[in-house]
Amino acid sequence: MNKILNINLGGYAITIDDDAYEYLSNYIESIRKRFSESEGRDEIVHDIETRLGELITQSMGTRTIVMLPDVEAAIEVMGKPEDFGDPAEESTRAGSSAGSSSSSTGKAKSSIRTGKRLFRDEEDAVVGGVCSGLSAYFGMHDPVWMRLIFVLLTFLSAGFWIPAYILLWILVPQARTAADRLSMRGEPINVDNIAREIEDSFDRLSTKVNEYGAQKKSAAGKDRSFGSALSHGVAVLGQMFGFVIRFIVKFGVFIAALVAIALFVALAVSWVAGIWGLMAAAPFVDYFSPYSGGLTWLGFTNLFFLLGIPVLGLCLVFARAVFKTRTPGWLSGALGLIWILNLICAVFLVGFAAKGYRQGGTDERVLDLSGLTSDTLRVEAMQARNISGRSYWWFDEDDDLRIDDNMLEFRGFVEIRVNKSETGAFKCTRIIRARGSTTSDAIRNAESTEFPVSMQGNVLKVPSSLGILKGQKWRGQHVRINIEVPVGKSIVFDDKIYRYAGAEMDVYADDNDRQYISRRPEKVFRMTGRGLICAECPRFGDRDYRGDEYYEHFILEGNIEAEIRRGNDFKFTDPSGSIQKIQTGDKLTLINNSAAGNSPVKVFIEAPAISSLYADNTGEIVLRGFEENEASISAKGKSRIKAYIDVDRGLTVTLSGQSSLELVGEGNYLDAGLSEGARLEALGWRAERVEITASEQSDARVYAKQDALVISDGSSSVKVEGGATVRNTRYEK
Repeated sequence: MNKILNINLGGYAITIDDDAYEYLSNYIESIRKRFSESEGRDEIVHDIETRLGELITQSMGTRTIVMLPDVEAAIEVMGKPEDFGDPAEESTRAGSSAGSSSSSTGKAKSSIRTGKRLFRDEEDAVVGGVCSGLSAYFGMHDPVWMRLIFVLLTFLSAGFWIPAYILLWILVPQARTAADRLSMRGEPINVDNIAREIEDSFDRLSTKVNEYGAQKKSAAGKDRSFGSALSHGVAVLGQMFGFVIRFIVKFGVFIAALVAIALFVALAVSWVAGIWGLMAAAPFVDYFSPYSGGLTWLGFTNLFFLLGIPVLGLCLVFARAVFKTRTPGWLSGALGLIWILNLICAVFLVGFAAKGYRQGGTDERVLDLSGLTSDTLRVEAMQARNISGRSYWWFDEDDDLRIDDNMLEFRGFVEIRVNKSETGAFKCTRIIRARGSTTSDAIRNAESTEFPVSMQGNVLKVPSSLGILKGQKWRGQHVRINIEVPVGKSIVFDDKIYRYAGAEMDVYADDNDRQYISRRPEKVFRMTGRGLICAECPRFGDRDYRGDEYYEHFILEGNIEAEIRRGNDFKFTDPSGSIQKIQTGDKLTLINNSAAGNSPVKVFIEAPAISSLYADNTGEIVLRGFEENEASISAKGKSRIKAYIDVDRGLTVTLSGQSSLELVGEGNYLDAGLSEGARLEALGWRAERVEITASEQSDARVYAKQDALVISDGSSSVKVEGGATVRNTRYEK
């Protein structure tokens, strides 16, 4: 039976048995005798004890008592005194390399971590010792290079590395002990290296003390020698700062040279491109320039000097720095004066130009459509104007901007909007907006814009571009055609004008072909209570748009969770690969045959439309983004459905067996039947009329604006909000 002792080993509180304690005490005593004649004996022993405490603590793991094998393993890493040779040889080995000094223990295998650690080296520090510590960590023998790197990074990062250096100064610990300094350089932390490091530290300290004493003694007798030493130190420091400053200046000159060359090349390219651009744009300048006559070219001259003089100045600075040339003082003054004069002139020109766009005006005219004899209005692009004399196109003849001897013509500022008529008759309004110095000037600019709209039989002729007559100016002209179509009547656009057309249902910003006139030329669109519907398109989009697979009826059975979204084409994703898929025409059946206790299988579906959904004992099913004419939703068992859907005419709901449905959206009519404890939450689905049948402890909450028919047994609950008249029989008045 061994005794248990509690000891303090280098600051580590350790519980150790008697055998291990005796072995450890003998080892430390042998270390003390080994370095008895060393000046740093006490510090050496203290650092060795600290390192032993660290090694023993790491090797113990979850055990609480130190045994003899733990001490033996730590001593094997540190090395034994008899391995180090005679004490007189220590000073000789102190100057040797780290590899030879630790050869006796370097072969010892241990799980103890002995890798490099980052410390601040205060013994070789200038400011904080961060750079000297980094140099030791990366194996750089001279920390001057690391300091130069920090100085360079500081200038390149506009001072960012100054707070970074301070942060490292705060966070990185100082190498206080010999073990820290060895770890900083990645050398093995054993008895030999600790002793060598401490004795080296004493040697360095002794040298500094001797130097300091010699300086003090010399200063006491010879002030001139002290002044000489101080002068020498200042000279060395000045050389260092001079080197850094010269390096920074040369680097700055190099960067300035690159910038100057780049700006010079940019000036040359801009000069050539500007000349060619002015030549190409010359016919258009009279229309788009806010000035007339020579003021236009004065503005171009101002722009050239405002941009060119600073670039020329940088080039002169570069030439003076590289070629050691001198720029005449009068040249710099002249360039500065010219630039200031051009800046003043440019300010006046910009103010004068802005004055021409100060006010807005509108020219609005209503076109007579009383001659329309059909229920369908056809809108066609007016035949292109004949080009007279010389003509110019911007880039090519198919582009949106052209000019001839009489007029400037361009597209892109024409918009056609289709709205529901409130009067029951077709109506067309042409609105031209323009800017001017005054309201009357803006109205004149709008009235002078060429955009003739005419009615020929049942065809509305609309230009595809607006025109500005020669002698007039472009003042932000924009044309809008408002066409009102009565409910039940139709409109069609030809293949040249359809791209400028939009409808009130375009605000949904989706790809439904029924809603986008601007994607369906030569198709008849019928006006309904909710907007335009493509009467000639397939119900849910052309086959070319929806792909090879197309389904609008969905049946889901078993433990399935599904998210069904509206998309252009049909897409089905089953990450598990376990769903049985049955396809029958436009009906898709999905079945999960796994046991009821298993986790639900989640699938994702995209479809252009949904006409019906049937869920049988499923998990949660979510519908998003659908807008239908008619639809039906059925569920049984414990199915849970959330449907975000708009239905124009009627939505039919059938729920049974404790199933539930939450509806969000709007529609004209909701017909719901609930049984066997089913639940319907439809306060978020705004309907004009509802009809609810509830039985067997079912629960329903609905929203109706006009009329609500509620048929319920005594065990069920039906709540109606929205202000509708609630009836309990079909024949109640």
